[in-house]
Amino acid sequence: MPFQLDHRLANDTYPVQDTPEHLLLMMNERRYPWFIVVPKVSNVTEWHELTRRQQTDIHLFCVKLGESIKQAFSVTKINTAALGNVVSQLHIHVIGRHPEDDAWPNPVWGFAPPAQAMDQATKEHRIESLTRQFNLTQT
Repeated sequence: MPFQLDHRLANDTYPVQDTPEHLLLMMNERRYPWFIVVPKVSNVTEWHELTRRQQTDIHLFCVKLGESIKQAFSVTKINTAALGNVVSQLHIHVIGRHPEDDAWPNPVWGFAPPAQAMDQATKEHRIESLTRQFNLTQT
């Protein structure tokens, strides 16, 4: 079965990068630089279901992504998580945090007010900032 992005992820994010191995998405949330990595593997819900090579590649990509988010957006902390309780398709959240954000020090899920959508200028600025810092090829 060919890879297909879960509709909930598609509805809540903007595409940043599409490679043969993964999708890099940006959450439509103005309060946090929040990115999501989705391995392009069908019917995978857990890290351990990936091959060792895929695990290593995704891990290293997420580490580099976290470093780039920290530098591009001057955040204090990087939160990295693969929960999958709502959307079971394996996806990894990599979120820049700082003590002044709405949910600090708690997780962004369930503690802050509902999502606040980005305007076009914020969207473009975040994608450009990350692309420049991470040296990404945009989709």
